[in-house]
Amino acid sequence: MSSRNIVAKAREVGLDMIAITDHNMAENGTYAAMCAGSSGPVVLFGMELQTIEEVHLLMLFGDYETAMRLQEFVYGNLPPIENDPEYFGDQVVVDENDKIIRFEKRLLLNSSNIFMNDAVSWAKDHGGLVIPSHIDSPTFSIISQLGYVPGDIRFDALEIARKERLKDVLPFVMAKGIPIVSFSDAHYLDDIGKKRITLSLREPSFPEVARALKSYGNTVSRYSEGEEGAGQC
Repeated sequence: MSSRNIVAKAREVGLDMIAITDHNMAENGTYAAMCAGSSGPVVLFGMELQTIEEVHLLMLFGDYETAMRLQEFVYGNLPPIENDPEYFGDQVVVDENDKIIRFEKRLLLNSSNIFMNDAVSWAKDHGGLVIPSHIDSPTFSIISQLGYVPGDIRFDALEIARKERLKDVLPFVMAKGIPIVSFSDAHYLDDIGKKRITLSLREPSFPEVARALKSYGNTVSRYSEGEEGAGQC
């Protein structure tokens, strides 16, 4: 899952936009953007943050600098535990030439000490999007951890892993007028593009994604599985 391979696979399956969201880490996104260049796909920056409640949140930004400020904030709120590569595997930063430029010593698997509300506030203060991950999952989801999706938190969308579970989770969603989306959540190259959403955009850009999500309302954002076409991410 190096930057070059991710970008090549995204092009192969016809994606116009991708997001690089490692667990509690944002650093690899810049190298994917370098690989994509002007030929695309457009790369969004961010991470999948694990809050103190053990809720996974997708935090997305339009620029690398803000994503790196988030990484600094998160690193300052992780337990002081070092990674054991023999047990957990290496945590690497890989450049645009597929060269490992450093090994992250902090164990990124743990929950941060950041409360969910504070994470959302930080993202909103810095112009970001916040999407609770896989809300239908029995672990590390907002519903598994809190029992419901609060209606007073400014989420931009909710992500489900399997669309057939939508009817099961909607009774626990107190938030109204919020789109439901589904992404690849790819940990392997072959998973890239297996799930995607199609958005109506003037151009593939972060501001356009934010605008499109606001325009959908409480609907599934044209979820598709493996289907090709323009405006897909």
